Amino acid sequence: MNQQPRTRVENRAGTPDQTPPTRPNNTDISPAQPTNDPANGLGSNDQAVIEVQGVYIISVAARILDMHPQTLRKYERLGLINPGRTIGMLRLYSTEDIKKVRLIRYLSDELGLNLAGVEFALAAFDNMSAIKQRMDGRLEGIPAAQQVVQEEMDLLFNSLNLPVDR
Repeated sequence: MNQQPRTRVENRAGTPDQTPPTRPNNTDISPAQPTNDPANGLGSNDQAVIEVQGVYIISVAARILDMHPQTLRKYERLGLINPGRTIGMLRLYSTEDIKKVRLIRYLSDELGLNLAGVEFALAAFDNMSAIKQRMDGRLEGIPAAQQVVQEEMDLLFNSLNLPVDR
């Protein structure tokens, strides 16, 4: 077996003493702003909704969340999150998964819940969100009633010290 000698790859930055660029402070995931491009049919009041599932591999998600990838694996083992998978079984985290991990971190770090408490709180959070959606569906066409439901749900979430933005 003949092995080819490895060629040395030079540092693209030029000098070996140069430090890599720092990570930006704002790593929030936020939806793109709507555009006024007539070519895509969007007006000034229209919003484009593009649903993308599973767009971040675990290392990227961990960097976005500023946590260790093993923590994300632990949350998955406990059933707190359920990232998508590629054919090769790589974990793929959607923006919803990122938001859920941020909620988990808030519940554990800010409210002091252990992971069993976080699991219970997430189930309650999901149930309350499902109730709100069902009520919105039944009150469709009655904007005043929908507004009252929204205000009451916001008060409920605030009283439980949960983020209102779901």
